[in-house]
Amino acid sequence: QSPTRPLRLAPSRLRRRPHRMAFAGLSRGHVLMGAMRSRCVGRARGLGLAPTPLRWASSAAPPSTGLGGASDRHDRAVGDSALPRSGPWRSAPHHGGGGSSASKSSSEKRGMDLQSERQFLSAAANCSPSILVPEALLNHLLETEAMYLASDQIRGVSMQEILDCLCAYKVAKFIHAELPKRLAVRIRMIDKLIDWKKIPELTKVRTDMQRWFRSMRLVRRGPDVGLQGFLKTISTIKTEGKDVVADVTVGMLKLRSLTSNDYSDEFLNRWMDDFFMIRIGSNMLVDQCIALASKEEGGLAKPTGIVDMECDATQVCEQAAEYAKMLCQLHTGHTPHYSVETYVEGRRGPQLGTHRTFSHVPAYLRYMMVELLKNAFKATVECCSSEEEIRAKPVRLLVSADDHHIAVRIADRGGGIPYHLHSGIWSYLYGRAAHSDKESSDIVANPLGGYGVGLPLSRLHARYLGGTLHLSSFPGYGTDASLHLPIIQSQQIEIFSRRCRVV
Repeated sequence: QSPTRPLRLAPSRLRRRPHRMAFAGLSRGHVLMGAMRSRCVGRARGLGLAPTPLRWASSAAPPSTGLGGASDRHDRAVGDSALPRSGPWRSAPHHGGGGSSASKSSSEKRGMDLQSERQFLSAAANCSPSILVPEALLNHLLETEAMYLASDQIRGVSMQEILDCLCAYKVAKFIHAELPKRLAVRIRMIDKLIDWKKIPELTKVRTDMQRWFRSMRLVRRGPDVGLQGFLKTISTIKTEGKDVVADVTVGMLKLRSLTSNDYSDEFLNRWMDDFFMIRIGSNMLVDQCIALASKEEGGLAKPTGIVDMECDATQVCEQAAEYAKMLCQLHTGHTPHYSVETYVEGRRGPQLGTHRTFSHVPAYLRYMMVELLKNAFKATVECCSSEEEIRAKPVRLLVSADDHHIAVRIADRGGGIPYHLHSGIWSYLYGRAAHSDKESSDIVANPLGGYGVGLPLSRLHARYLGGTLHLSSFPGYGTDASLHLPIIQSQQIEIFSRRCRVV
């Protein structure tokens, strides 16, 4: 066998604190970019850990990275960090410096493609569970891989896959491959902004996402280690990401105020739509995995995950109304009033006690209703001068459903929205954060008013679920908000902007 050159590092780097890294943990679910592959593989060979090369055993397709497929069944049996003994992958016979290996065609020599090298690194991990990699080198490799994955394509998930795949291990496998890619795309979106390094909020978000990317590349999961560590990692990422909306909103407002760039409001709103849409999809996958996992592993053990096959829209609206009412009373000192009526196709008049149930994600419906009701309650109490007047102007909720759609209308008498402000109601740049930014660099929000981005985010959630959200304002009287959502169907699929390179 021809000699290989080990990875050589500068003495200054070797003196830095090393990080123990499992090869399989770093490469699981994704391929590595050239720099990462050459350095890691070179170091493995230099340490004498390299096994014989691998190649395709047949023309069979690589193992699927989706939510289902034969590879998923095999993955749970042996774990994705183990080298399968049979199936589409097997070790190729090793030859000396000449003979048949020298006569191989150039196409066969390129047979160790990106997916094959994943198995190569996994085999290296089997020879030695972990090797020492200097911290600086590890960070550089992860940065390089994030740059590579950002140019890859985000795979839209169909609702058919969500409904069919009710195995936490399969969902975890898909998330392990897809979430780092979605983080990498958002990191690149920030990197492409001019002067983003001058904005502390954007710098913080980028640093956080790079840290989450690192956590996803190093965490392990599978039958040998279970899902506890993996679930803890993705739960931590989602918890720490609760401030992303606020930080990005404030950061983009500050970016707009800089004179060194010429970003229009249209560009910034479109950028934030794309950024937050990827976030919504990522959170949905994380929620589904946690909901399916067993309680022993830190999950919720829900048979159908986040999808409720018997979702009661009227009940969800009532729960959202009570929560928004509590927030309004807490922050304004006034108690708003509301009423809920339910109508069902084929039945005359309001339905009392009997409601139509349907398949949906109640958590997302509740989020949109809370945001809309907060606006309605706040506008109502602010335009009234007494408690008697507030009682005389209740917010009216109308829930309507047929076999395929659910519609909710929220009507208030809070004075409406002036016509000259209509163009800004769907913008991230004209809410409470925009007005606060003029007074101080520190923008503080409360649970009732937030940062003024509840409407555009609610519309984005409606779009993600295949629905629509419209507002009709009557200045001097009030505002009607109409939410239309299709019942969860298998044909639905995630829709991202083309700028996110969806496949």
